[in-house]
Amino acid sequence: MDFRTALGIVLAELDPKPWGYTTPDGTLTVVPAGFRADKDEADVIVRVSDDVEEWVKTPEVAKLVTALREGVSWSDLCSGWGTEVTVDALGVTVAVWQKGVPTSVTLPSAQRLPLASALERALDVARGWEDEA
Repeated sequence: MDFRTALGIVLAELDPKPWGYTTPDGTLTVVPAGFRADKDEADVIVRVSDDVEEWVKTPEVAKLVTALREGVSWSDLCSGWGTEVTVDALGVTVAVWQKGVPTSVTLPSAQRLPLASALERALDVARGWEDEA
């Protein structure tokens, strides 16, 4: 690994940059939480609009990335809370559920793989904050 690559990795872990996409129905933002955590307990924040977000644990983010790469829908809902991603002919709809009410944004189909890449980058940074023990 060359110096520039190593420096880029260090800077990304120290100051993770959010990935965002804005559509007429809202903005989707993906960013690693950046807090120390036990193994498999770090979070990636999925934010829909400015005030609705869900903190998704790294094992679930890995499953979401796989689903997006395969072009299938994914859900991590429990008792009206969580995140749901629907992939269909209209695009990719990301919904954050709170108190049984979804807030969603739909991205064009062409943004499915860029979203998967953004989630994967955020996952890599979040895992860097996990303790191995």
